[in-house]
Amino acid sequence: MPEDVNDILEIKGLSGGYGKVPILHGIDFAVGENEVVGILGHNGMGKTTLLKTVMGFQPASSGRLQFHNTDITRMSPNERAGLGLGYVPQGRGIFPQLSVRDNLRFAWHDYSGGPEQEVMDAVLEDFPRLTRLLNRMGGALSGGEQQLLALARCLMGDPDFLLLDEPTEGIQPSIIEEMAETLLQLRERRGLSILLVEQNFDFISDLSDRVLVLERGRITGELSRSDLSDQAKVDQFLGFGAARSTRGQASPTASQSSTPQQSQPRSSAAEPIFPTVTNMTIKRPTLTQMRDMATRFGMNLTDAELTEYSELMEPYIQAYDRLDATPDNLPPVRYPRAPGRFPDFSENPLNAWYVKTEVRGAADGPLRGKRIVLKDTVCLAGVAMMNGSSIMEGYTPEIDATIVTRMLDAGATIVGKAHNENFCLSGGSHTNAKGPVHNPWKHGYMAGGSSSGSAALVAAGEVDMAIAGDQGGSIRIPSSNCGVYGMKPTHGLVPYTGVMPVEQTIDHVGPVTNTVADNALLLEVLAGEDGLDPRQYNPQVFRYTEALGRGAQGLRIGILKQGFHRPESEADVDQKVLAAADRFRELGAQVDEVSVPEHQLAVDCWTAITLEGLQDHMMHGNSAGTNYRGLFLPSMIDHMAQWRNRADELSHSLKVSMFTGEFFQEQYRGRFYGKAQNLMRKVNEKYAAALQQYDVLLMPTVPMKPQKIPTADCSITEYVQRSFEMIGNTAPFNGGLPAMNVPCGLSEGLPIGMMLVGAKYGELKIYQAAHAFEQSGDWRNM
Repeated sequence: MPEDVNDILEIKGLSGGYGKVPILHGIDFAVGENEVVGILGHNGMGKTTLLKTVMGFQPASSGRLQFHNTDITRMSPNERAGLGLGYVPQGRGIFPQLSVRDNLRFAWHDYSGGPEQEVMDAVLEDFPRLTRLLNRMGGALSGGEQQLLALARCLMGDPDFLLLDEPTEGIQPSIIEEMAETLLQLRERRGLSILLVEQNFDFISDLSDRVLVLERGRITGELSRSDLSDQAKVDQFLGFGAARSTRGQASPTASQSSTPQQSQPRSSAAEPIFPTVTNMTIKRPTLTQMRDMATRFGMNLTDAELTEYSELMEPYIQAYDRLDATPDNLPPVRYPRAPGRFPDFSENPLNAWYVKTEVRGAADGPLRGKRIVLKDTVCLAGVAMMNGSSIMEGYTPEIDATIVTRMLDAGATIVGKAHNENFCLSGGSHTNAKGPVHNPWKHGYMAGGSSSGSAALVAAGEVDMAIAGDQGGSIRIPSSNCGVYGMKPTHGLVPYTGVMPVEQTIDHVGPVTNTVADNALLLEVLAGEDGLDPRQYNPQVFRYTEALGRGAQGLRIGILKQGFHRPESEADVDQKVLAAADRFRELGAQVDEVSVPEHQLAVDCWTAITLEGLQDHMMHGNSAGTNYRGLFLPSMIDHMAQWRNRADELSHSLKVSMFTGEFFQEQYRGRFYGKAQNLMRKVNEKYAAALQQYDVLLMPTVPMKPQKIPTADCSITEYVQRSFEMIGNTAPFNGGLPAMNVPCGLSEGLPIGMMLVGAKYGELKIYQAAHAFEQSGDWRNM
């Protein structure tokens, strides 16, 4: 930067992060008047956190921010905007349900420098493409047009300094070039300064006067304009796979220079296997990267051989170029919505809400008038999602999950997202990155997990219904702790499409409600194939509300012996559930004790399946994995992949799961995962044999009452113990059978639940029994 340029933004010793998790460490740099500074680095290095901290959305834990010679370190985002800071977030942040015109109108402020229409006219002069789109809905624009709109909305506030977060992400190269030209023109006409976070190397090098390299929250290097044209120097700073490219290199490496014809085996004809592409968007492997891969594969290859292999890869890599340039095939979003807001403590005393919004469905249908909250693993297009983790925070999906569309089609109103446990790896309610979720019956006690917020909001009467997910009890445990009805349906009955997974063979999603009738009604809407979810295999679907009112007369109920008097059991819990069994006898049911000794083996099978499976699918597979057909969400895959550079932020419960899963995959090559799947089939055969004698099996949902929430400084041991101590009866049925929590009493002011388990696709019998019990009296007085 020339010495005579005045600094407009000064950052001194800036540190910050998410709660107690540090992300930024002593950041120092300045941006001058009319200067463009780029921040380049891997995913997860703190680039977005830096911009959020500069804008005021994340507090600084130390250091100082000065803008126009004013200390803004403690100012609110609105105050900073009033001084001239403008922020365009990753993911664009437009209102998809509003027209382009209204998007711009709503971005006008009293500090915009003129009347609304005058400011809008001036902005449209800079964005002629938007003029003809003024009456089009924001959600109907292409990704590139949405990004231009986001930039135009920012300029409605008349900033003189722009913070841009990944503006080229997911955008066609032609729009990227248009955006670069637009920004250069804005810089010249308006005298803008820009701080640009990017991974697209071509874009950042075209725009920036200099580029700072960010690694693990620290500035580790600076590249001048001359340095940016030196690929060797750039590679020295960035290492493996850090930067995207919009176009081919001017001076390609050996692995990039070969034409497809040269890349064929020497005995081949000159015709290429694939058509040549000229717009290469995918980075080619360097020789160092080829060496690293060969080492991981256990191959001993010379550099000459590796170079030849990289040349042979070129026509196949060009397939990735074409894929990258082709729009994705994602389902359309059919109902308008607002992005919502994050409620403050005054309207979120249980910390059960993540986002409040309102998405209205069809004018009529079976769910008309029902207000439904979603577990924050369920995709709701245009609304933030974090799955309980700071790593996913900032992600906004662009699709609705299948079950969301089904509920909206049935007339429901989606009112927001409920907090859940950190990546769902806890049956407690203490691991969410935003703090614990409290039990609505007794503050300071566990709401249960992982669908903690879903159950708490239903129990508190803030919503009519909730969607929860279950991999080891995560519907049933919080339902038991909060005193509501939670059904984990048969595996594959409800499509999981558009819900963030853990492990395909144990993933379930289902309803949580205050009544059995509502639960059966919601399952009727949710159930059935969607043609996308590989977990579904010809599910049998029924009218579940037809089970209501049939009574318990003649029902055969088996009290599962192994579900009681467990090492972790509390006597009052066993007593309440056995009293509920006696009530079934009074209602005319046949009630006997039945023994399935393999019940404990099922927990062992679940352990190997879950820990090894989640490591493959959720962690190494970035919550997508491979080897199945279905709906994939690349934006979620990209965001989840950040965990590798931010692994310290993972919860203790997930870390111990990862260590165990990785160890057994590495040391025993997956043999125990396979054996556990085999044995789980045997266990299910034993349950099926018992369910030939009985309509449902009965046991405590959770063997103990809700425990106190651990303190924030508790030991790792206590943290993990409180995450998994309650799953002994719930986890066995993630092998596939339907199971439902039914509230059956209170002890010490906290709810107790009994679990009813049915045969495969036996939800009708469960609802029949649950409704008969519910109608027999108020469970709170039992």
